[in-house]
Amino acid sequence: MESYSRVYARYIEGLEYDQLPRRVVEKAKMHFLDSLGNMLAAHGMPWSQMVVSLVRKMGGRPEAKVVGDGRFPAANAALANGTMAHGVDADDSGARPSWAHPGACVNPAALAVAEAEEVDGRRLLEGVVAGYEVCCRVDSAGYPGFRSRGFHATGIAGTMGSVAAVGRIMGLDEGEMVNALGLAGTQAAGLEEWLTAGDMSKRLHAGKAAMNGVLAALLAREGYTGPETVLEGKYGLLATHTDGFEESRLVEGLGETYKLLECKFKPYACCHELCSPIRMALELKDKHGINPRDIKSIKIGLNHVTAENQLKEAETPLHAQNHPAVAVAIALTQGRVFMREFFECYSDPLVRELGRRTEVYTDPEIDRVFPTKIGTRLEITTSQGTFELFEEDKPPVSFDFVKEKFMSFATELLPEESAKEVLGLVERLENLQDLERLTSLLS
Repeated sequence: MESYSRVYARYIEGLEYDQLPRRVVEKAKMHFLDSLGNMLAAHGMPWSQMVVSLVRKMGGRPEAKVVGDGRFPAANAALANGTMAHGVDADDSGARPSWAHPGACVNPAALAVAEAEEVDGRRLLEGVVAGYEVCCRVDSAGYPGFRSRGFHATGIAGTMGSVAAVGRIMGLDEGEMVNALGLAGTQAAGLEEWLTAGDMSKRLHAGKAAMNGVLAALLAREGYTGPETVLEGKYGLLATHTDGFEESRLVEGLGETYKLLECKFKPYACCHELCSPIRMALELKDKHGINPRDIKSIKIGLNHVTAENQLKEAETPLHAQNHPAVAVAIALTQGRVFMREFFECYSDPLVRELGRRTEVYTDPEIDRVFPTKIGTRLEITTSQGTFELFEEDKPPVSFDFVKEKFMSFATELLPEESAKEVLGLVERLENLQDLERLTSLLS
């Protein structure tokens, strides 16, 4: 039986732009655009600036653009841009069942190497598609076992997706790609302890996944070897990094269906599974004229995994972005949520009080269909009565919203005209003969 790495390598080597369905190309461009927006929005965040400062100090050959800064070696640019792509927590999520954020890993790695290798927009898109297809399948195969074992799936599956993207862009042959996948897998890491501490490490997981993918591919091109059975082996990723897995998902539909089409965009800068309770809370507030000071209690019913996030008072922005009681309290007190509210409002006294009045629990009806569907049940009780909403599944986010979101994020750093030009270039990415104009605009 062939190794899964060899199956992937053959798929990656043979992936051609001309064979991609139009809807896959369009979706890939929107995910790439979304990642660029996240990088631009996160540029000024302290965790971003620390990594950029380190990359600047290391110096090296000016191969690839760091958003908001200069050009540096491709692996280091991927590190900085990947950290920024995950830096405000508004980046995309994978195809169900999944936990990983493919875009924050795949797109920074693809962009860095595409620029360094001086390829055109079509080759970049091939890399993006290859990266998403591999990342999502590794993620699904290890779901929910990566998290149960204590690993952040973004750091694990994202590393495998990044090397797939880079390998395609560099034109690695089958043998080189097998080695690159092995070398990527042996570097894959990222612990979920950030959920407790609320520290900066989560942001770094995507940056390291992007960087490690680049490093693995570069080493493989030099002839460096890696374990071919890195996924399924006795000491491979699935055996060591999960407490349960579905090996068949690694290649399910590979070359026939596109996991990229099932990946989700976020409407808010927080954990994807908090987006529905936030939107529902705002809906109830507007519909019933709820005054946050009149709220006696809030109940949020979720799946059993998200309901584990029980913190009621945030000490850091990352807490606010990942714990339902805090996120919903911010939405109700502010009357709107997009990005900055999570960074600026989590310590507000009323937010803390509403968080303490909130019960987050596992809803049996929602949990029965999880993760096929991601439902939410919300109940807000005030002095005027109790108001409820139930949602069986999250609605999709439109391409128009992705573009609006990009413009809002991009203008955190760029002039509006430059942001519009970036948007236009990505919309016709397949027609670009090189990426010089696009990358020159990213600061």
